[in-house]
Amino acid sequence: MPSIRPPHSIVLLVGREDHTPPASFGGATCVATLDCIAVATLSPVDGPTAVSIVPTAGDRELVTLAELMIESEGQVTVRDVLHRDHDAMGVEPGPVEVRVLANAAVEPDEVVFVVRPGS
Repeated sequence: MPSIRPPHSIVLLVGREDHTPPASFGGATCVATLDCIAVATLSPVDGPTAVSIVPTAGDRELVTLAELMIESEGQVTVRDVLHRDHDAMGVEPGPVEVRVLANAAVEPDEVVFVVRPGS
């Protein structure tokens, strides 16, 4: 599980190379567009944030921030706002179901994207 210090306290899960990030958070911790999920995380000055993409949630006790669907070109990638890749998972092109889990509802320092192909 990569630990990063994401600039502007934001991590993205993108499904397309040419994705459209959300314009604002509107007070939420997790927001999405058709092909991008954004999560507001712990400030990088307060410490690193562990971020991962997994096929199943496992048995850890985490808070569900959102259950969403995004479009994919065949891979989902964790990125920061400076377009640096931190983790990736191959998926079938098309709709992908994503459950966003975290260790806190606000400013989490652990984010887990549970990804499975959509139906």
